[in-house]
Parts: sequence; C-alpha cells; structure tokens
Amino acid sequence: MAQAQMISPMLYEGPRIALQDHADRFSNDVRAPQAHARIAADPAMLRYAPSKARRMANLARFVSKTRAADPRGADDLQKLFAQGDFIEKIGALVAPQGLRIDNIADAYALWWITAWEAAHGDNDTPNRATLAAVRRQAASAIGATGEIAGASDAQKQELAEALWVQSALLDGAVEQAKQNPERMRAIGDAARKGAAQMGLDLDSFALTAQGFVPARVGHNQKRSGPAPMGYAGSYGALALAAGGVGMGGLLMIRQRRG
Repeated sequence: MAQAQMISPMLYEGPRIALQDHADRFSNDVRAPQAHARIAADPAMLRYAPSKARRMANLARFVSKTRAADPRGADDLQKLFAQGDFIEKIGALVAPQGLRIDNIADAYALWWITAWEAAHGDNDTPNRATLAAVRRQAASAIGATGEIAGASDAQKQELAEALWVQSALLDGAVEQAKQNPERMRAIGDAARKGAAQMGLDLDSFALTAQGFVPARVGHNQKRSGPAPMGYAGSYGALALAAGGVGMGGLLMIRQRRG
C-alpha cells in the first residue's frame, strides 16, 4: 500500500524556491500577454555540474529521511536506488519532452505539475505547450530567488534530485490509487503538505495553456487539453521503465496514453 509519508514532507532541506509570491502575479500575464517581461534567469544559474558521488550521498540521505516516517518504505526505496542510476533513468525518460536532469527549472516544473495534479487526483500528461509555460514560470521564479542564485552545484543537485524523486513517487502513488478514493485523498493531502513546505498552496492555482494561474483567473480550469496522440505517457513512467521494478507499489510502469 502506498504510504503518504513517502511523498511528504519534502526530501530536501536546503535553499528554497519561494514560488507563491511570484505565482500570485501570473494573473497579470494572463490579462496582459504583452506584459511578458518577467525576470529572466541566467541559463547558467539553472544548470549545475552533476556529481555521481553527490548523487549517491543525496539518495542515501533521502532514504534516511524517509526511514524516520516509514521504515518499510525506506527499505523499498533503498532497494530501488541500488538497481541502477535512478536519476539517469529519469533523465532518459524526460529528455524527449526537452527536460534535463541537471536543470533546476526543469526539475521544479515537473514537480510543480505532478504535485498539483496529485492534489487534484490525477496524473494526466500535460501537452508540450503547457509544460513549456510552467518551465518558464519556474525559471523566472528561480531568477528572482537570491538563495538559488548563490547556491553551489552541490545544493542545486540536491534540490533537483529531491524534486525528480518526489515527482516519481507522487505520480506512481496517484496511479496506484485511482480505484481507491480514500487513498487518493491521502495522497492529495500529502502532496499539499509537501508543496506547502516549498511555499506553495496548490489549491490556489489552476493549470492552463498559459501555465499556472490563480484559480480565480483560470476558473478552476484543470488543464489545457489532452496530450496529443503518441505523446509520452504520464511522467509516472519515471518508475524505472528500463527495469520494471516498483517500490512498495508506489512506482509503476505504465503504458503510453493516447
């Protein structure tokens, strides 16, 4: 059974990207698309040089943090991480969507979408335009965050890898819970709790073709439309598609959606 503790609280305890204040201004972009000159993040600031040694330390830390709330889940997580480079496998799966594992904005955008969808009880795949819009919003928010601007490669890597792992856990948990409303509510609550620790109120946003907007502006619109035919299935495929190994039922291999 999926354990909510494994997806909340956040696995990361370093510098935060406080998106809430920045996101509260998204309505201005929707009302006046020409006013699109938000803070531009230096592309170099979004990237970091990954280290295999740091990755091993990060994943070990994530297991240790999980163990405090869910010892059995931590054992499953440790076994999963031992079966290959989990982050590199994620990288191969998100690359077709133009995402890079060594880019904080990419990691944050995917986590933001996955957490929002989990809070709303699904894990549908956004189309490329929506994903690109959210990525721009995440990059802009990062550009306005002094702590991230001054973060070391090690801090950036820890944050990004925590977000990739959380995205996989959330998406797999939602997939498993689709026939269990009680479990789905627990997962949604866990997603909200984790997001709150990152400075986000997931219920205050709607996901639209313009990315995230205040819910009142999006009229609680859930998404901009179905993914096109042939588009890669939900990012829950982050669950080690190459190995087909799940962890405690949380990470699952799923077919592409039409």
